Amino acid sequence: MQAVIVTGTRSSGRTESESLSPIDVLGSKDLQATGANTVGQALSQLLPSLDFPSSAINGPLNTTRPVILRGMSPNYVLVLVDGKRYHPSSQLNYSTTSSRGSQPVDTASIPIAAIDHIEVLRDGAAAQYGSDAIAGVVNIVLKHGARKGDNSVTAGGAGYTKGGGAQNSISGSVGFDLGAQKKGWLRVSWNYLNAMPTNHAEFGEQNQASVVKANGGYATQVYGNAGQKNFQTVINFAYAFNPAFELYGYIDASQRDQRNYGYYRTANSSNNVKAMYPNGYLPLMLSQSSDFSAVLGGRGLIGDGWHWDFSGTYGYNNVNNQVDNTLNVALYENTGSSPRNFYVGSFRDAQSVFNLDVSKDTDWGFLPNPVTVAFGASWMKDQYQMKAGDAASYYQDPNGTYAGGAQTFSGITPAEAGNFSRHSQAVYADLETDLTDRLSAGVAARYEHYSDAGATRSGKVSLRYQLTDTLALRGTVSNGFRAPSLGQQYYETIATIINNNTLTQTGTFRTSNSVAQALGARSLRPEKSVNYSLGAVWQPLDNLDVSVDGYQIRIAHQDLLSDSFSLTSNPELAAYISGISATQVSAAQYFTNAATTRTRGVDMVTSYYIAMGNAGTLRLNASANYNQVSLQSVAATPAILREYAPTLALYGRASEGLLTKSTPRTKFVLGGTWMVGNWSFYAGETRYGSVMRVGNTAAGDQTFAARWLLDTTINYTYHNWTFTVGANNLTNQYPSRVTKNNTYDYYYGELPYSPLSPFGYNGRYVFGNVTLHW
Repeated sequence: MQAVIVTGTRSSGRTESESLSPIDVLGSKDLQATGANTVGQALSQLLPSLDFPSSAINGPLNTTRPVILRGMSPNYVLVLVDGKRYHPSSQLNYSTTSSRGSQPVDTASIPIAAIDHIEVLRDGAAAQYGSDAIAGVVNIVLKHGARKGDNSVTAGGAGYTKGGGAQNSISGSVGFDLGAQKKGWLRVSWNYLNAMPTNHAEFGEQNQASVVKANGGYATQVYGNAGQKNFQTVINFAYAFNPAFELYGYIDASQRDQRNYGYYRTANSSNNVKAMYPNGYLPLMLSQSSDFSAVLGGRGLIGDGWHWDFSGTYGYNNVNNQVDNTLNVALYENTGSSPRNFYVGSFRDAQSVFNLDVSKDTDWGFLPNPVTVAFGASWMKDQYQMKAGDAASYYQDPNGTYAGGAQTFSGITPAEAGNFSRHSQAVYADLETDLTDRLSAGVAARYEHYSDAGATRSGKVSLRYQLTDTLALRGTVSNGFRAPSLGQQYYETIATIINNNTLTQTGTFRTSNSVAQALGARSLRPEKSVNYSLGAVWQPLDNLDVSVDGYQIRIAHQDLLSDSFSLTSNPELAAYISGISATQVSAAQYFTNAATTRTRGVDMVTSYYIAMGNAGTLRLNASANYNQVSLQSVAATPAILREYAPTLALYGRASEGLLTKSTPRTKFVLGGTWMVGNWSFYAGETRYGSVMRVGNTAAGDQTFAARWLLDTTINYTYHNWTFTVGANNLTNQYPSRVTKNNTYDYYYGELPYSPLSPFGYNGRYVFGNVTLHW
């Protein structure tokens, strides 16, 4: 039996196959079978249209891994929890990876133990849900109620067969009845995870005497997943005071402490002081990411059958950062001493939302079926905050001779720190009905006004036609809107990035900064999209479902990070900038409306259920995604750049490659679950298509080959106990190794794998769990 969906429709009773838009529904057992400890990782293993890439040596960025849908920026995926908008992370991706320039939602802040199922709408939905819902919507539906058998506690251990990464965890979900008459319920879910770091760094070129001599000794890199301690909890409840009124809400809170290693500074490096570190040093970033989200609402019936729902939501992400085992070279050279540990500041993104939703199935007389009429309004306030670090963490050499700021991540200065906010209002209307026994239709319209980005109007038309008893066609046309996030407008920092075998202090400047202005920056404009989809749903048998959906998404004025403009390679530009600002960096970049893109692709999803009597049941699935992102236009390079550095571009070849070729063009997911007696067996095979690191010239291009990964899980249930063992990437596949011509990933052969790998670079992962149910 198919699940009734609540995402992408306000009509009650529609199932996956009846939906006017393509949607996937993944239950808690599907998520648990993956062995993943985060929502994003589980979705990536189950859905061909979704990716969840790893990162390494990205400082505070390692606290957040983005969800990428249809090869597009995480900015275009709206995440809901129980149908309510979830706040974004405070971190922006300033590195040269596939989600460069994004400010994603941190789905790892929500414990899998709290989740009943997840609905992934693979269609534009800005007219229904507002800004961000361009690629699609991920709605995480929490477990509800206090039914017997729904309570559980799980203890688990896991790790990689090479490179470390041992883990242990304990998670659970317990429900309680509220009141003597059981008119309500309260559920508590949690997860605690302790994970050691992984390390796949190598000796590289250090067997060459010339390299060791130039460096003044050896480098000991650490390259892999960050070590972390993660605690997550969700408390949700509902209480029906009477048949016409129910109070509901949830609190989601998490804290993740991470240890992220930077790049090794060798003894002879200009970023070292031998008196402090005679053999060089490996900087360490200590990041604490805290998430909190609370919803309180009421819903019920009023008048002659109108359903209403009014709620308030408040959520935030706060990341505090320290760097340890490091120094400030300029401070030491100018004063004779430098701390080894610095507080470098914090980032915070907060969001407040009030929603009113009203709906009713109405009889229009001239139509054969009721029309679901829905309308509503929302008010939202966004806030972004940056707090300054210690004075020593951002100290700069007045003469510009020595490297300033704490190495690996320079502290936030008082000038960069600040509080920024905006507000928006929206109203919407939505109609949906079965016009005939075969034809279903939906129309949605939305008006939004942002205090900083102005007003927009979004619309969507959806149709579904049942050609035969087993075959239906469906299609949608919509337009969307995305206001640039406050983080994209105000984030500013200096961090270390590799470029051409060199550790480069790279400044990411807000568009209002004098450096960015001098390099041609302008205020960011909203992004606008037009979406088309056309598909078919085929059910030739009661136990066989097949869907194929093609799509096209055009996004104009994309808010992207510019190229990183090298100042060391362009002395005239460096001299020009030094006359404007005393900020000491080797490269600079800023956000800009850089490009217009078109994304085209096809999704196919097939599921087949077989009842085999005493031999149990078998559920098979086969899914595929083909996706191609192409550039339609690129913004012109500002005149000031052409004057002082004619070889630079605002958005050059390498940046274009991140946008169009850094995610797989094809991805296939094959899987099966056999349940017999007390046993269940799961096997899933995923093929990740090739990706490419595009260089500044063709000579710097590198293609990372496609890989097949095999995941397996075995469960045995004895009374109230379930014992689980499994492995992800059972055949121990690794991505292609980085080659020397790849100047964005190669660093003296010490970092063997690229962060562009869509499945990571940690190899085989094994896990075991014991679960008690009651």
